[in-house]
Amino acid sequence: MATESLLCCPCKKSLGSLEQKAARWIPPLIVRSHYYWNPGESDMLSSLVLSLKGDGNARAWRYYAQEFTKKLTSNLPARRICIVPAPGKKPSKKDHAYLWGEALAESLGAGFLPCLEKVSTGSQRGVGRGERALVEMEAHVKSSMSLDFSTETLWIFADDVLTTGATARAAHLALGSPPHFEVWVLAQRGLSCGASKDLL
Repeated sequence: MATESLLCCPCKKSLGSLEQKAARWIPPLIVRSHYYWNPGESDMLSSLVLSLKGDGNARAWRYYAQEFTKKLTSNLPARRICIVPAPGKKPSKKDHAYLWGEALAESLGAGFLPCLEKVSTGSQRGVGRGERALVEMEAHVKSSMSLDFSTETLWIFADDVLTTGATARAAHLALGSPPHFEVWVLAQRGLSCGASKDLL
């Protein structure tokens, strides 16, 4: 029987072995992921990520956000937190990154600011690492919102999967390179040796 996690109980339990234990440093980003995902290692995690794509499954995203933030609350700095989701293909539509960011903000009682828009066109899926590095974004802030880059604010970029970090770096630049910035994802894809290290 499937649970709110979209997995049956035995699958949900076995997925626990892929949980990320520490934040990772992918210069200049601190990355916190719920799962660490080596390509080809887990068909179950691949299926889960695929099933969470799109604008449905808000309940499942809330479940994963609550599970994820349970691990983090004791390790977070005492700062105001603002969650910014990765921009979707259609700015007016609440896609998977939006639902993840919204669920994280709800779980933490944090601010939520869906203000990013991709400038570059084209899909990230299936392109090489060099092409992924060409992502550009802009921040579009409505008058009722504000970008506060004081040392009192921790900016969180929320996305479903992190592969090379190009999208997250583009978001950091679009937000004006705030001094306190982290990336929170459901799953971080494995990178080549030496590309990242665990933070204690």
